Amino acid sequence: MDGPAMITQCGIPPGDSFTYHYTLEQAGSMWLHGHLAHEISDGLRAAFIIHDKPGAELYHYDKDYLLTFEDWFSTEFADRMYHTINPKEEFPPPKSYAYGLVNGVNGNITQTLNFEPGKTYRIRLVNMGDINSFQFSLPGHEMYVIEADGEYSVPYFTDGIDIGPAQRYSVLIKAHDTDAFNYYFNATMHANFISASPGLSPRVYTGKIEYSADAPYQDTRAFYERPDFKWLNDIEMHSASGHPAMVPNRKLYLEIGNNLYNTGQHLDHINNITFVMPNVPTLFTALSMGSLAMDPR
Repeated sequence: MDGPAMITQCGIPPGDSFTYHYTLEQAGSMWLHGHLAHEISDGLRAAFIIHDKPGAELYHYDKDYLLTFEDWFSTEFADRMYHTINPKEEFPPPKSYAYGLVNGVNGNITQTLNFEPGKTYRIRLVNMGDINSFQFSLPGHEMYVIEADGEYSVPYFTDGIDIGPAQRYSVLIKAHDTDAFNYYFNATMHANFISASPGLSPRVYTGKIEYSADAPYQDTRAFYERPDFKWLNDIEMHSASGHPAMVPNRKLYLEIGNNLYNTGQHLDHINNITFVMPNVPTLFTALSMGSLAMDPR
């Protein structure tokens, strides 16, 4: 479901509410967020998990964990936007580095995941961030991806997953047969278009996998230095349903860029057209104008 304000419908007025009614057709790891005034960047976002009916699970596991990842800025989006599009401000604006949240708190103090020897765990990974990706790994364990963006997949072995904004994955992890050691999982927040700066970008966060409160933590630094370290390549994955990929019958060409306009503003554009918030939702206009809705004039 999608409802960006002034595109498919009017926005929800302050103090009012809007209820969606729909029929669930699939289980999976989903999420939701606001579309107006970049509310997502200021925190209006949440995981939305749809569980299989009892007995309908495709894969067996003993417990289900959820890890949400977010980038959190120290200033609200409106302030950052002001410095970006105000022609009197320096362009590009000063760099703004986000902090990483795991399950809504500082990534280094998020909840401990408790493992019991011999059991199998499903960990749902949901990137609810604005612009940053998160690299997730759990050294010392075998990790199999079984879901991508709400669709079950054939189990895919990987050492690490690079999760872009809005992406979701589920992994199955079988716990060790002994509780001799505890472990750390890694969540590194990064963005390829933000230049590296020590301590600011990328930011590295670690969380705890605890087998026993009395056990030491395993030193797994060598895990990342292995020449055969395998990152997820989702083009290699296969749907568990076995449905073939859809064959395209149409091509669309989009030119995306950023130009300086006569207003003194630097604005993004698609096919040399910048976005202007309409007075009437775009979908309403398209449905009410008949053939004129496709008139390029």
